[in-house]
Amino acid sequence: MTNPVPTDEQRLARIAELKTRIDADRAELFALIPAVFPENRGAESVRGRLTEVVRATGWTRAYIADIRDGKVKSA
Repeated sequence: MTNPVPTDEQRLARIAELKTRIDADRAELFALIPAVFPENRGAESVRGRLTEVVRATGWTRAYIADIRDGKVKSA
């Protein structure tokens, strides 16, 4: 048996569902990124941590540094 083709309304509902999930994931990322830097917790910084976060996210060093420093907030 084949799957029926979704209606436009079903597609729009799925888009809204995925957007909600993306927003939640993005908010979690923007909370985790600053938290992974020990200097933001009053501890000694860890050499190479920025590079580790860049590798984990695929984002630029500048963007991660801005998130770490609170210059960029989750939408």
